[in-house]
Amino acid sequence: MTGTRWAVSGILPVKVLTLTPGRCILTGRIITTKRTEKDSRSDSELMIDLCKGDEDAFSEVIRRFQAPIYSMLIRMLGNEDDAQEMLQLTFCRVYRYRDKFDPERKLVNWIFTIASNLAKKEWRRRSRWINVPLEHANLTSSSRTAPHYNAGRVELTASIEEAVDMLPPHYREPFILREQEQMSYEDIADVLDIRLGTVKSRINRARVRLRDLLGEVWEEWK
Repeated sequence: MTGTRWAVSGILPVKVLTLTPGRCILTGRIITTKRTEKDSRSDSELMIDLCKGDEDAFSEVIRRFQAPIYSMLIRMLGNEDDAQEMLQLTFCRVYRYRDKFDPERKLVNWIFTIASNLAKKEWRRRSRWINVPLEHANLTSSSRTAPHYNAGRVELTASIEEAVDMLPPHYREPFILREQEQMSYEDIADVLDIRLGTVKSRINRARVRLRDLLGEVWEEWK
């Protein structure tokens, strides 16, 4: 199934990670800058070099992964402030626990796992997530009010995003990783540390809920 990909580009409103031995301090701002020369090191090589004290390697890790991690967090947490805070903490933990990274594992999966766990802790700490029964949901653009496809793509996307936000977290998270980040089922299982069958089941249940909620809008989007 294909659909709208949520993306983040340009300047990211997140703080620069300034490093001191054994510490990670948050100051200033970080932006997605283009390098004059592409860093040819693999993800694993970057982490190995970081463990040897090469802080330029850490800057490259941030540059490679900040956009997708921020994009996932803002979809999971629902607002920029929380996403910014969790993004900063994510990369601080990448730096702090750099020596625990397994080079045999995909770096992107490891970082997504850190970010996902932080988002879950935020859900529990603030107790914000109240599951609204989908049949009681009131979308801004339902199949009865949505404008014509060619004239209403913005409202169509808003309806999809609003519906996704209403999913229970354990359905929303794998659905976002699949649809937004285009992750394989195997990688999602690795990130969330759950069985492959559980991943597929939760994503399918998320799709069923969205289909029931959105009706014709779902058919247009998919």
